[in-house]
Amino acid sequence: MKVKTSLLAVAACGVVLFSTTARAQNSSGVNQAFQIARQAVGPEVQTKVVSLYGIGTPDVIQKWYIIFYDPSVASHGRAVLVENNAITKTYEARGGAVYQDQLTFDPSRITSETLALDAAQAYAARHNIAYGTVHALLKQTSLNKPFCWRIELIESGKSRGYVYVKALDDSVASYAPPTSDNSEKKSTDFGDDVKNTFLGIGGDLQEFFTGERTIDR
Repeated sequence: MKVKTSLLAVAACGVVLFSTTARAQNSSGVNQAFQIARQAVGPEVQTKVVSLYGIGTPDVIQKWYIIFYDPSVASHGRAVLVENNAITKTYEARGGAVYQDQLTFDPSRITSETLALDAAQAYAARHNIAYGTVHALLKQTSLNKPFCWRIELIESGKSRGYVYVKALDDSVASYAPPTSDNSEKKSTDFGDDVKNTFLGIGGDLQEFFTGERTIDR
């Protein structure tokens, strides 16, 4: 497997974060999940995605959380959870922010998450980073920054750091180690970090998982 690498700073990437799990028959790729999720919103916003978030193993995503830009609700965000090739939940994304049309993207720009996961695996192998779970987020944080996946490597509930992979050519842009606080957190606490970094998506994830919302209240 050949992976192009460059030593760009983490700040050079608009962040994308995803979770992956082993490639299984009940998993769907990002394009299939997007095609399923877009049925939950009106045709005028079906190609306006605020963020894509996946949970899984180093090889494949099993759950996809997709937030669409939706000006019909107060937050301008509609969250959709796709599992086993079906929509299992949708609601207004109440992450403490009003989502912006200009920072949305059309997932058809992304051919597959598989190459990004492979690039993260290759980087981890070269640097002896063991991990068994992945959290991956794709979110355009600025029009002036490269479009990147941010893939968090997790082992036994602890973060092993973040691999930034350019979404348009799947080359590794950079790696960021976990902070001292993050390295001691379990993956169940990950929503707090996501909330602080990505304008409230942590609260959205908590509500997806539990039906309750306490993170950003």
